[in-house]
Amino acid sequence: MKRIAFQCLCLLLLATLSSCRRDAGVHDALARAEALMETDPDAARALLDSIASPQPQSSLYPPQSPRYRGAETPKGKGAWSPLLQEGKGEAALYAWLRTQVDYKCYVPLTSDSLARIATDYYGKPRHKDYHAAMAWYTLGCVYTEMQNDPKAVDAYLTAQELFPDTVNRYYVIALFNTGKHYLNRHMYSEAESRFLAAKSNPYCLRDSLQMAYTDFNLGLSHMYQSRFRHAEEDFYAVLHNPYTPPLFRKDIDYQLAKLNFYESKDCATSLSYVNRFIAQAENPKGIASAWVLKGNIMAHSQQYDSAYACYQNALACHTDIYARNQANKLLAHISQLTQKNDSAEYYSEAYQSSLDSIYNSFGREEIDSIRNTHRLETLRLEKTSKTVRLLSFGIVALMVAALLLWALRKRRHSLPSVPSSLPHGAAPSDGDEDSMTHQERAARCRERFQQSALFATLVEDLRQGDLSAKMNQARRAEIRKAVADATSDIRSELMLDCPLLTREDLEYCEYMLSGFSIKTMAECTTYSEHALESRKSRIKNKVSPAWKEILFSNDSSL
Repeated sequence: MKRIAFQCLCLLLLATLSSCRRDAGVHDALARAEALMETDPDAARALLDSIASPQPQSSLYPPQSPRYRGAETPKGKGAWSPLLQEGKGEAALYAWLRTQVDYKCYVPLTSDSLARIATDYYGKPRHKDYHAAMAWYTLGCVYTEMQNDPKAVDAYLTAQELFPDTVNRYYVIALFNTGKHYLNRHMYSEAESRFLAAKSNPYCLRDSLQMAYTDFNLGLSHMYQSRFRHAEEDFYAVLHNPYTPPLFRKDIDYQLAKLNFYESKDCATSLSYVNRFIAQAENPKGIASAWVLKGNIMAHSQQYDSAYACYQNALACHTDIYARNQANKLLAHISQLTQKNDSAEYYSEAYQSSLDSIYNSFGREEIDSIRNTHRLETLRLEKTSKTVRLLSFGIVALMVAALLLWALRKRRHSLPSVPSSLPHGAAPSDGDEDSMTHQERAARCRERFQQSALFATLVEDLRQGDLSAKMNQARRAEIRKAVADATSDIRSELMLDCPLLTREDLEYCEYMLSGFSIKTMAECTTYSEHALESRKSRIKNKVSPAWKEILFSNDSSL
């Protein structure tokens, strides 16, 4: 029986060790994939394939065009199920890594289910966390691919709140992508603020390619707000950037054509730019807005037939609903100028029918609601953090105060007994000591000092008027020690009852309790009479009425 139990225990131990080795292997592989994601996303993708499913991947990812080097992974119990069914941190890490690597490899992202595994695991932690931020950033990339502006903005804003380090490539891209979605919904000022934040980030300043993207879109946001000079500076910065992609350099011609026409109505320069852009266009069906701009130039030059032809070319493009809507509106106007009344009515109706779809596509109310929600959540977290800091400070202050009170009470109980210089019978018993009032203690302090040999010497010197002449540092120290000894049993109570008193204030009070006048106190210390009078006024505001009566109501004996 014992042998069977021992064998079962060994098997269980082996299974546990095997599970630990397997988990460690998966974790190490995920770490390697995360490192490869930046430099070689294809290698990272192959490594993730080997983690999720050991079988060959050719059936899952058939060869496709260079841009789409893979296909959507099957849902349900497909290649991901062995890892994702574990429901642990490795599954969440794999989920966002897989989605992000597919995004970098230009695999179409058509579902948010995989990225949601990561965001559901990480949630929205109270403390900033890089992996949680990357999970939400990856979800934003999915919604960007799916052209869902509101959900993308929501995911990117959440990611920005979670990045522990803002000097980070993905934080900058999250800012940039949020601005792009704002541009899509014609929220130009909001887009401008995001692009400016991205451009001023130290990481972006070191990344010339990201700077080119940011300058170009910042120029668009400036131009849409009729800030033509700012837009022109941004576009020329893109042209002068050696890392600007060729596609952007071509599009700059179109942007400069708009600037020259709408800012200064320079038709000749604008026409040369737009013609060059149209001639270089790789997709003739995707330049409807350029044909509309050329039609506007022709119409402004009163070449109505040419303008009519340009607007017709814009309608032949099917990729830009806004440009086609403007083309219908302008064709209705040109048709009236060229006596084509039937065509004018047709184009006017087409323009009106497309307005509703354009207004619906703006949809900024939904994004405004998301922005306000994030803003309120940020303010709530800041308020909560401030409250926690104040409570922590208050607790620490109470603990320090309690510690000081404990130290004062301990010192009070550890004070030495009454000196033997007191007359016989003057030293009270412990019971008498506890029953004495502050007034009685003060009177005893003065009596104790007056019974010292030093008091008689001071009185004689004051009577002869030569106290100042006989005063030196050694004698001042002797007087100070005698005063401190005489008032030792009341000093701790004075400190406890009047915690605002400074060390100099306590010294002044001890001299007063010993019967010194301000004039004599000035001669026996290094303070002037004026300074002592000023301290007297301050002390009266720091002590209770009872202590004020004890300290200042009795006549001085010196």
